[in-house]
Amino acid sequence: MRRTRILASVAALAALLAACSSGTAGESRSTGGGEDGAGEELATVRVGHVQLPIFAPLYVADARGYFADEGIAIELETVKSGQDAVPLASAGQLDVVAAGFSAGMFSAIETGLDVKVVASMGVSDGNTESSPTDLVVSSSLVDSGEITSVADLEGRNVGAAGGPGATGAYLLALALEEEGLTINDVTIVNLANPDMPTALANGSIDAGLISAPFSTLAIEDGTGVSFGVPPKGTSGTGVIYGGQFAESDLAQPFFNALARAAKDLQGEDRYSEENLEIIGAATGQTAEEVASVPLYTWLPDLAPLPDQLAAMERVWMQAGAIEYSDPLPQDAYIDSSFAENAE
Repeated sequence: MRRTRILASVAALAALLAACSSGTAGESRSTGGGEDGAGEELATVRVGHVQLPIFAPLYVADARGYFADEGIAIELETVKSGQDAVPLASAGQLDVVAAGFSAGMFSAIETGLDVKVVASMGVSDGNTESSPTDLVVSSSLVDSGEITSVADLEGRNVGAAGGPGATGAYLLALALEEEGLTINDVTIVNLANPDMPTALANGSIDAGLISAPFSTLAIEDGTGVSFGVPPKGTSGTGVIYGGQFAESDLAQPFFNALARAAKDLQGEDRYSEENLEIIGAATGQTAEEVASVPLYTWLPDLAPLPDQLAAMERVWMQAGAIEYSDPLPQDAYIDSSFAENAE
């Protein structure tokens, strides 16, 4: 039964990057419903998002009316990655981006694009038995004794979605560093998560940093063995404000709604029937399909994580995915004030 649910999740996730909707800057709309909302004009905030459960606070805040309570209507636009969306946010074509961080984001900021990292999103709870992400090693290499620890990955091909400059490579680097290796001690192969179980099976890669449900599939069918999960407190995703939006009167109310939703997702509450229904509707899945895959956790205030961002920048500089040589001053691109002032 669990495998059936996972396979259903695979089919649903394969369609995640489908249709998108867009809004126009400066639009407002009427709530049009109920005595309290009749005739009330809501300010439109355009949000680019990668359509995944890791951004659940965004979907919960929308579905439960928390944005409306702050006088906001959101226009969701599906984006392929944060790297693609950052220039749109800087130019004011998007107000907010909910996506993974990447080397491309740092490079864009270094060239002068005006954006601010204001929040974290999914945070690993370090659960080795049930994780949204696993470092999965080929079972054949484990059974033969060729790989007995992460240290044995030196010189081998390791899959990471997005390549050396993406979040997967950063998470891989954390595992390698525990064994005294760096990202440059392996050959990173850029593969989408759905393709990694097959690549493990046919020997195209020796290991992969794989997200559920594909990691779970590979482990359960005997293709791979989990060699670790991201450490507790690890996060590679977050919320980015365009510079213009960060200075607007809507920036704090928008964050207030997000943080309110994050509080609804604490602990096992994230698996409540209502939350699963909301997340499923937002990501093209059923509640059962969402529940079949481990969810990340979220900080109650969604505070950004400067230490993690600094570590990501360091790893990507080390991998050559970032060309500049001196780390960016963090006050130039991180703004923690919204989390500090969240109501």
